[in-house]
Amino acid sequence: MTRSRVGNIRFCLVLISATSLLMGCASTNQSDNGQGKIKIASQPAGAIVYADGTEIGPTPIEILPGNYFHSGFVGFSYRYYGKLTIRKAGCETWSTEVNDSILSKDVLAKLKCDPSAPLSSAAAPSSESTTDSTSNPAAKDQYVDRLERIETLHKKGLISDDEYKQLRTRIIEKL
Repeated sequence: MTRSRVGNIRFCLVLISATSLLMGCASTNQSDNGQGKIKIASQPAGAIVYADGTEIGPTPIEILPGNYFHSGFVGFSYRYYGKLTIRKAGCETWSTEVNDSILSKDVLAKLKCDPSAPLSSAAAPSSESTTDSTSNPAAKDQYVDRLERIETLHKKGLISDDEYKQLRTRIIEKL
């Protein structure tokens, strides 16, 4: 074989290897459900999920990681990075640095809660807070804000139809 022909064969092999490598990288961020979505849940439910300090919504919630976390080269690999935080009143904050391994499957955060801590008004409204909301315009604004927030989450596809209906019903019952 001639020297130029050997060079062409090597070039083709390198090109095929690089293409195979890139195709493999393109599929590393898929979760088990095949759509790239992951479910974030907590025990107890109703905790607020944050991605890099930005509120996403209450648990359980289904997200596309690429909509909330940064991705890019870290060393020689292309992957997601950032911080996932879950908070609930009366519980210790749960937090983890994210990567492709964490975001490739559903996340369940088991929160350590203080059993003697009072329940937040969002979790268990007292009869006083329910009657106050009818006479207090600021309390009504709070419920309107919550309704608008879940509406936005629903329109963005961050919560399902069923989750939207359940959250909406809970908020309206508290009015």
